[in-house]
Amino acid sequence: MTYTPWTKGLALAMTLTLAATAQAATAADTRLQAVMKKLDGGDPITLATVGGSITTGYAAQPPRERGWAALLAKSLGPRVQLVNAGVSGTDSAAAVQRLQAQVLDASPDLVVVEFSVNDQWLDPAVRGSSYEAILRKLLSAKKQPAVVVLGLTHQGNQPRDATDLQLKLAAHYGLTALDFGAWMQARVAAGTDRWAALYDEPVHPNGTGHQRIAQALGETLRAAATAAATTTPLPAPLHGRAHEFTRLLMNDTLKPYQNSGFTRGGEVHPEWTGQQPGWIATADDAEARFLVWGSEVAVFHAESEHYRNLEARVDDGPWVTLQSHVPERKGYLGWHYTVVGRDLEPTAHLLQVRVKRDAWAGSGRPASLLAIMSAGILPPSLRPSAFEQQPPSNRMGLIPAADPRLRWVGRIGPGPLPSTKLLVWSGSELHARFTGRELTLEFSSTHWGTSHFTVEIDGRALPLAVPGKGMSVWRLREPLADGEHTLRLLKRTEATMAEVAFHGLRLSEGDRLLDPPPARPLKLEFYGDSITAGACNGDVDADQYDDLYYHDGTRAYGALTAAKLGADYVGIAVSGIGVTATFNELLMPQVWNRYAPRLDAAVAPPDPRAPDVVLVNLGQNDHGFPGTKGQRIAADFASRYLAFVRELRARYPQARLVLLAGGMTAWKDEPAIPRALQQAVATLHGEGDARVWTYTFQAFAHAHPRIDVHAQMADELTRFLQTEVLK
Repeated sequence: MTYTPWTKGLALAMTLTLAATAQAATAADTRLQAVMKKLDGGDPITLATVGGSITTGYAAQPPRERGWAALLAKSLGPRVQLVNAGVSGTDSAAAVQRLQAQVLDASPDLVVVEFSVNDQWLDPAVRGSSYEAILRKLLSAKKQPAVVVLGLTHQGNQPRDATDLQLKLAAHYGLTALDFGAWMQARVAAGTDRWAALYDEPVHPNGTGHQRIAQALGETLRAAATAAATTTPLPAPLHGRAHEFTRLLMNDTLKPYQNSGFTRGGEVHPEWTGQQPGWIATADDAEARFLVWGSEVAVFHAESEHYRNLEARVDDGPWVTLQSHVPERKGYLGWHYTVVGRDLEPTAHLLQVRVKRDAWAGSGRPASLLAIMSAGILPPSLRPSAFEQQPPSNRMGLIPAADPRLRWVGRIGPGPLPSTKLLVWSGSELHARFTGRELTLEFSSTHWGTSHFTVEIDGRALPLAVPGKGMSVWRLREPLADGEHTLRLLKRTEATMAEVAFHGLRLSEGDRLLDPPPARPLKLEFYGDSITAGACNGDVDADQYDDLYYHDGTRAYGALTAAKLGADYVGIAVSGIGVTATFNELLMPQVWNRYAPRLDAAVAPPDPRAPDVVLVNLGQNDHGFPGTKGQRIAADFASRYLAFVRELRARYPQARLVLLAGGMTAWKDEPAIPRALQQAVATLHGEGDARVWTYTFQAFAHAHPRIDVHAQMADELTRFLQTEVLK
């Protein structure tokens, strides 16, 4: 290839400057030196390039042969195999999602990362974390490649926000970096080159521009090969680690759990290998809902002059516009990563997407989404906490759990110490009101399991993990605003997995506890198994019991139904339990009325405020457990089920009883289950007890239902209770 010649003096000055820059940037870059040594020895290497349209070779003719990536590979010698993972219109946030399949799976020796131009348009709150995640994933791969950061800019070396951020990250990780804008600007200042020669438009370099990038990269690699190098460990991140832990929903995994008006279709990205159509709609009222995970949820969607806008929200968060109608993109299809929810609890969420009612309503234009990209599916050690653990206190100033100004909901037992409360069943709930800026909570546990709680302060939900086997005190890290505050403490973890005693709370000096909020006008009490307990309802992949953070009884269908009806919720549920068979040691008739699901737990007296509706969802394990042994459900299941319902009626003579089936598939697989429910209702009706109903859920899952299925079950049950039971 031919380059503009330098004068002898200028060449010497530029070489010295470049060498000094490379030496500073590669102080720990032993990987790159090893790659260059392999090249010098005639060994083959794999070079991978990852970036946007400039990496694909856009504006060079032909792009894949005359783009900077191909030119660089050619200049390094015939034994270089190039893997060009450039995808036009994508930024580092999308690249994190495709890095494994398109780069790391090729086991590259050397990776050049180029996203400065496209990251300039990426949400500034995202681009530091997403770009850093690419570097960290490369540097922590099983086969760790040498990594070079390529910092490009628009014509004229502006803007530089994304470039400067990426160069700072390169220095932080001791990586070789090329600041091409500075490299080129020095040539322009010396009168040996012109920006206009490299660009026919402001963004994409032309063929000459690609030649210059390849030239500068070649010089950078050669300078780094002789620089001093030492090995240093991977440093702490500057922008967090959320984008190291991602999930891509695309192709067959991009399935809405509810859909009205969206169909498979829409344009796909021609450069993204393996991509299939997403979802497209033309109707004004089209809406789809998806199960997602993570602390950041984004929609990857097409944008051009021909599309109309979508809008989306996570859970009950604010609606965010997905700007798909971009008039400036004439004849060119673009792609955008739009964050819909950020700073979320890093667990399962529900994403709602709909066509936006705007100036294009009724136009018939399509709205399209291609993928959903999540970040921040964090391992336990990285999950943030709004609480910090304090040393055990002397109990001075403690407002005890038995204080009458604290309102408890659920089956709450007496704790092991005076004035403490035993929290066992998932959904157990504390309500309080207080003044002040500080809050401290005190617990103890003799059980092995970690109890996961949601601490809701003024409506803001904060997760708290209380370890088993010991006492722990937790103080809110950030002070609250002055004035009055509301508190809800909800136990998420199911009963057999964790028990904890709540000792009480502390406020800042001079502040006080106020009278509690009133009880809700309606009270629902549920009896069930793992479905009602919310087991596995937030799990990302297969059902698991190693990390119970994802199992949340407060987001199971019963708790959701109570919330929809403005009701207090009591949940008595145990995974694996049944009426005639169990995966554990005890049956529901043995523990249903106790403070904890064990025989040495005391029987709880009837609550002074009886439930208005008692709901039973059992039978899954009566079928499932014998099924594991090749046996059928017990022949006396119907009679023993009826006997249990009679016990409930005796305890709650005035309550409405609703006998439920579903959430999983036992009622479909074993006809004896729905038949037993129908017989129980018919028997009680025949005895003059008209306040008994049965309902079978249409929503179900073959594994434990996730929160999407629970949401559908809650919608079904709410409608049924409103129209049939509570009317």
